Amino acid sequence: MNNKKMKFDKKKIIRIVSLIIIVVAVILLVWFLFLYPRKVFRDNERMLSEAGERYYEINNTRLPKEEGRVISVSLNTLIKQEYLEGLYEAYGNKLCDLNESNVKAVNKNGNYEYYTYLKCGNYESDVDHEGPVITLNGDKNITVSMGSEYNEPGVKSVKDDSDGSIDVSKVSIKGDVDTSKVGTYEITYTVRDSLDNRTDVVRKVKVEQRLASVVRENTEDGYYVGQAINNYILFNNMLFRIVRVNDDNSVVIVSDDALASVDYTNDGRFANSALDKWLNEYFYGLLEPRYQELVKSSKWCDDVLDKETASTIKECSRQTPERKVGILSLQDYNLSYNGISSYLNKTNLTWYSNFASDNEAWSITSTGAYPNSGLVATEKSSLLNVVPALALKASTSVLAGDGSITNPYLVLDTNIAKKSSELNKREIGEYINYSGYTFRISNILDDGTVEVIMESVLKSDGEQVNIGYTNTQKQKVYNPNQEGNIGYKIKNDMTRYINTDLFVRKTISVPIYDEKITYQGEKNVKKYKLLVTIPSTFDIFSARPNNVSDSGYWLIDSSKAENIKAIVRSLGTVTYVIASDDSTAGVKLKAYFDKDTLIRNGSGTFGDPYTLID
Repeated sequence: MNNKKMKFDKKKIIRIVSLIIIVVAVILLVWFLFLYPRKVFRDNERMLSEAGERYYEINNTRLPKEEGRVISVSLNTLIKQEYLEGLYEAYGNKLCDLNESNVKAVNKNGNYEYYTYLKCGNYESDVDHEGPVITLNGDKNITVSMGSEYNEPGVKSVKDDSDGSIDVSKVSIKGDVDTSKVGTYEITYTVRDSLDNRTDVVRKVKVEQRLASVVRENTEDGYYVGQAINNYILFNNMLFRIVRVNDDNSVVIVSDDALASVDYTNDGRFANSALDKWLNEYFYGLLEPRYQELVKSSKWCDDVLDKETASTIKECSRQTPERKVGILSLQDYNLSYNGISSYLNKTNLTWYSNFASDNEAWSITSTGAYPNSGLVATEKSSLLNVVPALALKASTSVLAGDGSITNPYLVLDTNIAKKSSELNKREIGEYINYSGYTFRISNILDDGTVEVIMESVLKSDGEQVNIGYTNTQKQKVYNPNQEGNIGYKIKNDMTRYINTDLFVRKTISVPIYDEKITYQGEKNVKKYKLLVTIPSTFDIFSARPNNVSDSGYWLIDSSKAENIKAIVRSLGTVTYVIASDDSTAGVKLKAYFDKDTLIRNGSGTFGDPYTLID
């Protein structure tokens, strides 16, 4: 019995001791985590208050003489002037906030009251240290049109935790808005409470010039005419020309360069044609989302015109359903033509949206005098140049530029690349200088590789490198594994003219059409993994740009039925060529930069292309 009692007493003692240990541990934990840090903070707060009052006793001439005025001395000043040593957080050597911590003296009926605010780690004094809340009339960001009058909306209310409502007349308003100049201006609103806690609120006022207003100011009837030199606009890193302003203030622009060569192929309507699909599915899909936001769905003219009226008519009798992207009509060209010339003149055949009475489509070239030899009704399966047209929303504003070719209008802020930033974070249309050649970004793939197409062609000692099919096979189809084939020569020989260190191998699709080379034509596809290749006629930037003088180059497309290949000739028009042994042309490379490629410098423009880190 006694042994059992002793065992019971031992267990009871162990439980009591354990409980005491737990209680002591909790007390110590509460002390170290909460009570001691708070005690240290209160001691620091007291020392700051005493140091501040000593400061004002010694420097009493600095005390405010006027009723309600406030003076403040910071912890930083008190330490520097040796009124106290540094104040530190508990459990460490981290100083309390030197600049926000302060002691204020307020003149109240000739007497001085002191307010101490200490900020130290997670603790701060229970003293009003925040400025009043300013509520503005209207938005903090305002946009006004250039030339309009700016009316300052002012302040709606001011409220303070200690002082309550403060008269809005106490708010200081500084800043000017010059509506005669495009830019962003700042208006600053400042107010203080009775403890001199200050609040600043900034309103940004952006002065913009609507693109539609610019067009109306620079034209007589909303159309640019003749050899206009002031209607250039940079859109998604591509140079466009402003054509006209519509009645709803949307503005039509058109690419200054042919971007590809595409067939029309449809029975008498633009809607659902191959050209329509290329423009609205492929091309529009390449535009950056921020530029897509500026594009307005519009109807585009596609009426039927005969030869006698095609060069004079200015009114449209038939339109397409709404489309994001279209092409210009002959009416647009006629309204831009001053009887001698038009800024829309190109040196190569370019599609227009109208149809001839025989169901062919009209195209224009400036190689002959318009309209006699410059206006051509063309079979719709031909591969003619495409210059996309867009209608920009009425809200589109000009942010910079004067409309010249060297300083085109900008409608969005430039997305500037930083040094050592990733190339695959850039945008379609930007320029790259690599291995002595200029490339343009034509796509950024899901795996992060960057597709690029050369502006010019490969050269050796300044002369264009020309190649041709020299294999004996009857069907000369692009094949990088067949000796004598241009694909084989590009794969094995052309890399000696260019550094390929930053390129990666990609699986390339080679289209082989059953009949004619058309955007929606029946075709077989052969796939090869290659380091370099050449573009398709349907690739963006595959057409010959205005800023190069090189002669023709091969395209990757071919037809097994007719044994013909596509070549861009020196005038810029794609022609079908029977692949005989003496058919030669240059090489405009298409390649892919590695996903880890970085930018060294440059702004991505034609005049200042990116250079890359090797």
